[in-house]
Amino acid sequence: MPEETPDSHDLDKLTRWHQGLVSDTGDAFPVCALFLAAGKDDRAHNIFRSYRTAFGELGAGFHDLVIFGQHGVSSTSAALMPGLGLEGLEVPCLALVTRGDPEVCHTAVLPGGVLAEGEREDDGEDVPWHRALDRIKDAVDLGKPLSLDGISGLDSREFPVGPLPESIRLVKEKVEEKMGQAS
Repeated sequence: MPEETPDSHDLDKLTRWHQGLVSDTGDAFPVCALFLAAGKDDRAHNIFRSYRTAFGELGAGFHDLVIFGQHGVSSTSAALMPGLGLEGLEVPCLALVTRGDPEVCHTAVLPGGVLAEGEREDDGEDVPWHRALDRIKDAVDLGKPLSLDGISGLDSREFPVGPLPESIRLVKEKVEEKMGQAS
């Protein structure tokens, strides 16, 4: 069995993410959270874990919360930036795609590196990623539409191609072509 690399790991995750988005039926979770990190971004990984715990409690699926680059820089991570219109955004970062017509993408740069001894990532509740998570929890708990507008530190971006599943499909095709694989 070939050794798993950041490229193979992230391409497999991208494939599963796309399949989940395409097959999602019924009441869709109101947001898809995408984390892009580098292998040593422990702080971004901790924030991802906070989202994973909360999303799990809220009943989100795998395709509602994904992270790329956690095992190192990959072709998939690199392709997601232009493929989702995230050029110029620093890594580590968070992209929150609110479902609806149109889909809206809100982004925030996350802290990188490692926390100092004794610090916790959730100590600062007045940071964009934390305020966004609070709004997501409220929207799901109260059954109301989600709006991330007006959160200081979150930037709104438009998708260059169209709906998220189509954008992900195109990114997947580019990565597979670059890696010499067929779908």
